[in-house]
Amino acid sequence: MEKRDILKSKANKSIFLLVMMLPAIYGIIRYAAINGYSILLAFSVDEPFKDPFTLDWFKLFWKDMQGNGILAISLRNTILYFCVGLIQQFLCYVVAYFLYKKVPGHKSYRFAFYLPCLIAPVITTAIFMALIKVGGPVYKIVNGLFGIEYQELLAYPETATKTIVAYMFLSGIGTTYLIFLGAMNRIPKEILEAGKLDGCSTWREFWSLVFPLTFGTYSTFFLMSLCGVFAASGPILYFTEGAAETSTLGFWLFNQVRGDIYNYPAAVGVIFTMLGIPILVISRLIINKVNPEVTY
Repeated sequence: MEKRDILKSKANKSIFLLVMMLPAIYGIIRYAAINGYSILLAFSVDEPFKDPFTLDWFKLFWKDMQGNGILAISLRNTILYFCVGLIQQFLCYVVAYFLYKKVPGHKSYRFAFYLPCLIAPVITTAIFMALIKVGGPVYKIVNGLFGIEYQELLAYPETATKTIVAYMFLSGIGTTYLIFLGAMNRIPKEILEAGKLDGCSTWREFWSLVFPLTFGTYSTFFLMSLCGVFAASGPILYFTEGAAETSTLGFWLFNQVRGDIYNYPAAVGVIFTMLGIPILVISRLIINKVNPEVTY
């Protein structure tokens, strides 16, 4: 091989390595640098390296959590939405099982469950708000037919978050059931046939055969949900424009940063990151111990 060809080959390899390193460089800048600076903000009075070290932001967080301020309300609502998400995830799994068993009309049901995903959230929210507003259909049924006093549900702190949770349940279960259905379709038919020969009921089949064999897929979604446990939220902007009684941690952080307040939200972010990591690690260890991964 000529010297010119060797130099050209080395140049091509160098260009290839540089291109392959770009994602790593971006990751270092995007995650290490930015998140590192955010951590420094949490321990600074104002600007890192210029202002003295402080723990005042963490003390302020502890004080805010002891009261009934907007941060405490935001955390409560975040946990509520997270729990709602877990319930919806299990409902998706149950729906996938019934579709997997090909119940009568299963093709129509599959389309009906998927249909809400084709409609923009703004439209479904507007429809729901038109149904529950004073003078709307729900008002006429509750107040007109039953004579029960009916007030604007979104206008009061006691009912605003509950109304949004109800909407989340009624608006559909999303597309997750399609992935669960795909995992169930991979189960060898011989296993279920052997279960039937042993007198396995539908309930027993669901819990003792189908669920363990697809637990890898279900646990993956569960762990993904845990990764965002403190970022869970509902469509609060659509319903209440982020009113204090429906605020979540994510929206609270957004409001703080939008108001050019960085140190306190950085400290809050550090706290919930440190809480979230052990929760995720311990959950992963428990899942692997309770039900190891199954291959077939």
